[in-house]
Amino acid sequence: MKALLAGTLTLPSLLFAAPGPSVEIDRAEARVGETVTVDLAAWPAGNVLIELCGNGGARGSADCAVAAAATTFVNPQGRGTAMITVVRPPIGCPCVVSARPVAGGRARTVPLKIDGVPVLTAAQRRTVSAGPGRDLTVSGVRVSGGAPSAAWFAGPAERTVTFTVRNTGRAPVADPPLALAFGRGAEPTGVLDAPKIGTLAPGQERTYKVEVTLPGPAFGRYTVVGELTGVDRPARFTAHTSSYPWALPALLALAVPATVVRELTGKRRPARHRTPAPTAAAPAAPAARTGVGMNEIVAANIRQWRRVRDLPAMALAETLTTLTGAAWTAGQVERAETSTPPRRFDADELHAFSRALDVPLPALFLPPAGYKISGADVEDAGTAPTIW
Repeated sequence: MKALLAGTLTLPSLLFAAPGPSVEIDRAEARVGETVTVDLAAWPAGNVLIELCGNGGARGSADCAVAAAATTFVNPQGRGTAMITVVRPPIGCPCVVSARPVAGGRARTVPLKIDGVPVLTAAQRRTVSAGPGRDLTVSGVRVSGGAPSAAWFAGPAERTVTFTVRNTGRAPVADPPLALAFGRGAEPTGVLDAPKIGTLAPGQERTYKVEVTLPGPAFGRYTVVGELTGVDRPARFTAHTSSYPWALPALLALAVPATVVRELTGKRRPARHRTPAPTAAAPAAPAARTGVGMNEIVAANIRQWRRVRDLPAMALAETLTTLTGAAWTAGQVERAETSTPPRRFDADELHAFSRALDVPLPALFLPPAGYKISGADVEDAGTAPTIW
């Protein structure tokens, strides 16, 4: 009775549970050289690696034919399709088609019988599992570059990614496949030419350098992702870099004084050189506008860039809290954008806003559209130009 009651209570949860990622193939049996179509459903959006493995894929990529692996992109609806060519796995069957997120996560498998590939006995599989471990670690990942170049004028940016691979296992590793990608976001799709790792004996390490070209106009933060397979556990590493066209806002800033000079020159001309205004039907004088200082300009730019990035005030506050070490709230962010009198931003806050909004620091000081510099205050008061 208790068992029946427990089964009855469990049944609804099984019926209404959300389906997890699934893998389907178009055949249950194939021969070497044939092509198998793989369909994915209910997966998180992103890149998924598909491999053909022996030994049931028990040891991950160490049991898989990594050279014949395929990568497909799962769309926001959770679906993806790929085709793989059937090859002999590095170890006997039971064979499976394995799919797992490139970003890391549990693999899902579906059985595939391959004609002509022997099947391991239970004893053979236990012996394989107890064999020497094949393990690699990646350390010292860094990105160099960023000196003045064409990237400062919205051209391509050159970077160098350096990393060290060490064999921390108990068996030699020969030419493990390395996949490299670059681009924006956590799952970049741009493919890089990866160097050959070669053979690493247990305890041996080697350092590699990869040249990366960020296509112009290079703007914002970029991610480089690498993954070594062909070992018991894939070794994944990530590096970050950024590029901004710093020279463009600098040139724009240099152009501002020229505008002031032209306005001042026009205002200081003698009266006799001016054409007298007509006495009749004179246009009405424009309404006076209140000058604003640099803190208001910074506030306006923060508000504008947050809207461009479609970034909620709470999300910006959380990032600022991480970058500054001080607690920020959504209300503080909104007051920093709109308060009167304006917030007096310090250098650390300006740098944090620049990073959080992913804009170059000079962009926070340039007058937004609709603002202009008034030369009247310069001529009459003898002070720095006031920004409208």
